[in-house]
Amino acid sequence: MKNLAKIAILLSPGLLTVTLSACGSSAPLFTSDGRATQQIQCSAASAGDCEQRARTQCAQKGYDVLTRDVNGNVANLVIACHPD
Repeated sequence: MKNLAKIAILLSPGLLTVTLSACGSSAPLFTSDGRATQQIQCSAASAGDCEQRARTQCAQKGYDVLTRDVNGNVANLVIACHPD
């Protein structure tokens, strides 16, 4: 029984870390047709940077921009890749 208590004490900081990291992430969102969405942050000054990142994320298949928000010099896009 003492060994079990020692194991629980040793594991508790790791479990707390896993629990807290799970709270910081959010589940992926999906479009009405079932495609997963992705958020991309890029330079608001360069539209080419945003487009290149989106193309890379979607493996050159194409994508739809669902939302675009610019805050200062940073653009946040939510995209959905075209299906295969």
